[in-house]
Amino acid sequence: MARVPINNYFAVFVLVIGLACNNADDTEEEDPEIDIETFGSRNQLLDSMFNDSLVLAEYLFARSEELCEKLIDDEMYRNETGEELESRDAVVKNCRRRVVERLDPTGRRYGNSAETLLLKYGFANIQKMVQQKYEEFFTEIVQRMDDYVKGLTPEQQTRTTARNLRKWSGKIKDAPTVSMKDMFFRSCMRFYYFERGV
Repeated sequence: MARVPINNYFAVFVLVIGLACNNADDTEEEDPEIDIETFGSRNQLLDSMFNDSLVLAEYLFARSEELCEKLIDDEMYRNETGEELESRDAVVKNCRRRVVERLDPTGRRYGNSAETLLLKYGFANIQKMVQQKYEEFFTEIVQRMDDYVKGLTPEQQTRTTARNLRKWSGKIKDAPTVSMKDMFFRSCMRFYYFERGV
């Protein structure tokens, strides 16, 4: 058998890898004019969803700050957390971070520090209000996404953008918990703002 130089095998290998990578994307080629037509309105939808999530975050911080203002005056809180009240602002900031972690649907919940005091100062009521706000937020987001897709022309509804929006809308809508809805919403925003974005 004749010896074939190794660089011929390497060239064939590189060619096969190049073809595989070139054809790896399973999305259809789309008419760029159609994408440009929907690009602006899709970005308006995404921006409004993102802005509403910021409003929800502001609400979360405001409720946390209210609770912490009441809480740090309590002697038991200072004893339980071991925090010195050198700087009231630093203590409020630390308390607010802890409360926000407990209120955030996907937040981590480390320990039960000051749990009794949180309940004493109305944490359960705030938690119910925040939960309701999140549920309303996700219902509104899903409705907006669905309305956007319905407002597209039949041809545009078959495009990748519409399919992706329907997919994300369905994932958020079908998620059984607010925590999972939040995870899907964050994934959706990350997809459109930082990843492919089609």
